[in-house]
Amino acid sequence: MTKYAALFGGSGNNKQSKEYLETIEIGSFLAKQGYIVKNGGYGGMMEAVSKGTTESGGKAVGITCKQVGAAEGNKYLSETIVTDKLYERLELLIENTTIFIVQRGGIGTLSEVFLVLDIIRKEPVGQRPKMYFVGAIWHHCIDSLKSTLIPAKEHGLFQIVKDLAELRERIL
Repeated sequence: MTKYAALFGGSGNNKQSKEYLETIEIGSFLAKQGYIVKNGGYGGMMEAVSKGTTESGGKAVGITCKQVGAAEGNKYLSETIVTDKLYERLELLIENTTIFIVQRGGIGTLSEVFLVLDIIRKEPVGQRPKMYFVGAIWHHCIDSLKSTLIPAKEHGLFQIVKDLAELRERIL
C-alpha cells in the first residue's frame, strides 16, 4: 500500500535557516520510511523536503497552482502536478495522506493547516491522519488557540514536536 506524507511550510528561501536544514532531514527520513512526500512544489520548506526526499531515493510530488504562482516546481521534485485553483491543489495534498508535517510558515501555511484540521477532525479518532507541528515556535500559537477557540475534545489534533528526533520517535 502506498504511504503519503505531506509537508506544509513557508516559501522563504533562507537555505541556512534551522528549519530549512531540518526539513531536508525530514524529507530524507520520510523517504527512508517508504513515504511518497507531497508538498506545494515551490521554494523554501517545500524545496527542502523535496531535496531530502529525492536525495535519499524517495519520490517527492510537488503540487503547484497557477492561481498562486508558477506552474513549474522546484528542481528536486520527482513529479509536478499543476492545478488551476488553490482548492484543487489542497485537495490533492490532502487526499490519501496519513501524515502531515507543519514547519514554520505564514498565512498560506496556516490556511492549509486549518483546512486539513477541519477535515480530519471529522474522522473517527483512530482513523485520523496525524499532524505534527515542528518546533517550539508553535507552542504559543497553539496554546492560545486551545485556551480560547478550540474545544478540549479537539486538542489532540495538535501534536507539537520539538525537532526531527522527536518526530522520528512519534512516527516509528
